[in-house]
Amino acid sequence: MAQIPDDRPSSIPWPPIIYAATLAAAWLLESWLPLPALPESLLARWIGAAVFLGGLGLGLMGLMALRAAGTTFNPTGPADALATHGLYARSRNPLYLAALIAFLGLGLALRSTWLLIAVPAVAVALVKLAIAPEEAYLERRFGEAYRRYRAGVRRWI
Repeated sequence: MAQIPDDRPSSIPWPPIIYAATLAAAWLLESWLPLPALPESLLARWIGAAVFLGGLGLGLMGLMALRAAGTTFNPTGPADALATHGLYARSRNPLYLAALIAFLGLGLALRSTWLLIAVPAVAVALVKLAIAPEEAYLERRFGEAYRRYRAGVRRWI
């Protein structure tokens, strides 16, 4: 499929910026404007760690699916193929879903109220700054094939 020169989802790598800003903001807010921490519980910390690792594992599976499809995971890079198998058969955005799950787990493991509060804001920022431009790009790049895929696979789960 012919590609328009310099056509890509975004020139700014929003996902890593959003993730880093979220971690920094949560840490600063915990220091400057602390909220009551989650109750101390070794079980909750272990559950949080397991959820965090589950998110990382899901992300790794998403990266492997992109690699198997022969396309990039770089949020600013041009797509060489449309990933529709593996996790991408169930979610159009398994990497972003994995990040949200990892943030939830990290918030639980660290007893960080601010990090847990930030998760919905991270989801909104991802939709506005990364997912919407990526979807517009994929529609330009793959046309009807992407429209069929989008109609049959949910954004998150």
